[in-house]
Amino acid sequence: MMYRKILSVILSVVLLGTAAVFGVRAVVDVSAPERAHVSFNDEGKLRILQIADIQDDAAFPAVARALLRTTVEKIAPDLIILTGDNIAGYACGTKTLAKSAIKQYMDIFESLGVPVAMVFGNHDDDDTPYTKAEQIEQYMTYSCFVGCAGVEATKTVGSNTMTNLGTYNIPVFASKDSDEIIYNIWCIDSGNYNPDSSYGGYGYVLPEQLEWYVEKSNELKEANGGTPVPSIAFQHIVPPQIFDALTEVEAGTEGAVQYAGKYYILPEGVDLNTNWLSETPCPPNYNFAQGFNEVDTMLAQGDVKAIFFGHDHINSYVVPYQGMDLVSSPGFTFQSYNDNHRGVRVITIDKNDLSTYDTETFTAFELLEDDAYGSMLLNIRKFFDEFKMFFVNLWGKIQGIFTK
Repeated sequence: MMYRKILSVILSVVLLGTAAVFGVRAVVDVSAPERAHVSFNDEGKLRILQIADIQDDAAFPAVARALLRTTVEKIAPDLIILTGDNIAGYACGTKTLAKSAIKQYMDIFESLGVPVAMVFGNHDDDDTPYTKAEQIEQYMTYSCFVGCAGVEATKTVGSNTMTNLGTYNIPVFASKDSDEIIYNIWCIDSGNYNPDSSYGGYGYVLPEQLEWYVEKSNELKEANGGTPVPSIAFQHIVPPQIFDALTEVEAGTEGAVQYAGKYYILPEGVDLNTNWLSETPCPPNYNFAQGFNEVDTMLAQGDVKAIFFGHDHINSYVVPYQGMDLVSSPGFTFQSYNDNHRGVRVITIDKNDLSTYDTETFTAFELLEDDAYGSMLLNIRKFFDEFKMFFVNLWGKIQGIFTK
């Protein structure tokens, strides 16, 4: 473990020395999540409902509304975490439409009285005038919201700027009556799109965010008697280390996905009945030589047990990476692409053993099986999705015939 401590110090120095190249980290109040006093329940458990990629607009479909309400009522979580692409910014051409899109689901959570946190994805402020700062302000009007604006970090290349906003931590107390922090949740904005055209692709966690993470992690560690506080992290975009965690195979291997000319499957030991790799993961593109590496920084700190993300709508898996789990969760969206695995992930932490966690996914069909109205809406939606795909595939075959 000594090498991790040394690496942690080196990374801290590198981050502090290079932050000015990108931007000055905004000094913000991140105490709101602490005041929310999220805690283990009377059974000594913390049950987290992760909802990834709602990605809808102001015209929130009835089936999405029914699924969302039934899911919360059935799962009965202690905390809900939205992991980005919460709205489809590209489908919200005005601030009014974007504000209405957020209102659709937040009104449901508020009515059910469940604490909610969120992080941004690449589509939340994608081609909409409703900025991240304005969206955070709207979230904070809800009494159920336990997040905050958190750390703001920017990267500018030429005329392109990526602004990461809403990186913060949620301390978890031993009980509702306790002041002892025994667990921690990191909520991280993984950016939208890399402003550096020489790399392109999706955004990533910036050095100012990692600098803050190291400082806060060390602060929690010191208050915990020198022992890292067990933690998990939530963000939108999958870390690039996923391709080190997957198993590389030969071209033509059944079920393999392709990335950068190589082919990958889930590693041996992963239960293929409860995990699936249905599309190529889409991590950020950036220069590793700069040393701004989120996963290595977390491994060096030794507190994060798993990173949970969404982004890839039809993937769902838990794969180990150097003592940390990389966890992809299925998309919830009805507007963007999806399949019959559409659903949510539930994470359960037992305060009697904070070294691990339990997790499972629930599909929309499982969640709505006892809801006649919701199940009817879901099956109607399935029919039209399959109908649409029939003609998409047919058109592709017709094009193929005439282009040979």
